[in-house]
Amino acid sequence: MQSEKNLERYTYDFKPMIQIVILNSLGFFFLEFILQYFASQQLNATGTQIGLIFSVLVIGNLTSSFFTGILTDRIKSKTKLILLGSFGRGLSYFIIYIAIIFFSLIGLGIGTFTLGFFAGIFWIPFDTLIAEKSNKNHRSHAYGKRDSAVGKGLLIGAIIGFTIFSWGFLSTNNSFITYCPILIFGIANFFAGIQFVRKVDESIKFSDNSTISNKSTTEEISTAVLSKPLLIGSIFLLIVLLLSKVNGSLAKPFLNIYLLEAIESDPTIVVLAYLPSGIISMFLAPKLGEVVDKIHPVIGITIASVIGSIITWFLINTTNIWIFAILLIFDTTIVGTASLVLMNLLSRITVKHRGKTMGFQLFFVSLGGIIGPIIGGITWDILGIKWPFIISIFVELCLIPFYWIAVYLIKPHLAETYDFKLEMETQTI
Repeated sequence: MQSEKNLERYTYDFKPMIQIVILNSLGFFFLEFILQYFASQQLNATGTQIGLIFSVLVIGNLTSSFFTGILTDRIKSKTKLILLGSFGRGLSYFIIYIAIIFFSLIGLGIGTFTLGFFAGIFWIPFDTLIAEKSNKNHRSHAYGKRDSAVGKGLLIGAIIGFTIFSWGFLSTNNSFITYCPILIFGIANFFAGIQFVRKVDESIKFSDNSTISNKSTTEEISTAVLSKPLLIGSIFLLIVLLLSKVNGSLAKPFLNIYLLEAIESDPTIVVLAYLPSGIISMFLAPKLGEVVDKIHPVIGITIASVIGSIITWFLINTTNIWIFAILLIFDTTIVGTASLVLMNLLSRITVKHRGKTMGFQLFFVSLGGIIGPIIGGITWDILGIKWPFIISIFVELCLIPFYWIAVYLIKPHLAETYDFKLEMETQTI
């Protein structure tokens, strides 16, 4: 049984829904590392080629997000979309495994495109259900719970994946065994999809009489969605998200390679240094979400951007891998916090068209994720491996005023308002 406090935040099936994501997330970190490692160390791919591999993944995401948001709002069963997404992601793991066995760069491209395509079909309806099954005043905490489940999947998957990988790499030198965790994680996605359909009742939504501020009918909500200031602000925010993702993906695909080439050549040590950043930040996500729920989105974005830029500067100016690992934990945590702020804001724009909002968000983020790695790879090839990181610092700081403008335009017209004053009064009673 859930506690009374949790029932004030979520529906009763929210917890099992979130826990299933652990199975979907087992291969995230392992696959990200393997793609970078295999492409650079085994296939001797250039920075531009590695950037293209990650761009192809995001092209798949962009392609599906173009229509999945519309389907999410119109289709009766979001869980069936999630089932399709889980099965498709499982299939992509098998394609990537085969491509690695046969040393096929084209095969990796096909596999990563398939992974990105079905990831979009999975995450858009899933994020929509999170919003539907959570109290608006605890929305960032809800998305933090999602990230925490992903973190648990990362940890379990990393332990399984890198134990087998290290044993296979050092003892057998057999590619079939060394990379077989990819198959295990593919099967886990099949199982997760089935569990989702069995355990999640999408007809159950969180009920809160104050959810829609000053609006009592669906017609009024629809009018608000089409209002000029909200439309302009939403477009502005999506463009800022695009530029932000371009900036964020300039350097990320090359992070492990930077460690291997600039600081430490042993891939096992690199894994040990890199792994805690993703896991710790995601375990902290629910607590960070509670904090984010209580502060203005402008303040949250500003603090996250400034601190993130400073940490990135220190990251590329250290030669000690363990100092790098500690800084990376802080950097990843800050990035995750900024994401919670934005997901909270986006989920409040409209209730009726929430799926489309999530779809547009993923579409623009995916578009940025295509452009960023390519620019980062070209920059690396021409100017050097540090330059994608240096450019990202300045762009991140320059985007802050544009976030301010977007929030200023959107906030007065949100379907679900922020109740900061109400929360403060409740805490003092």
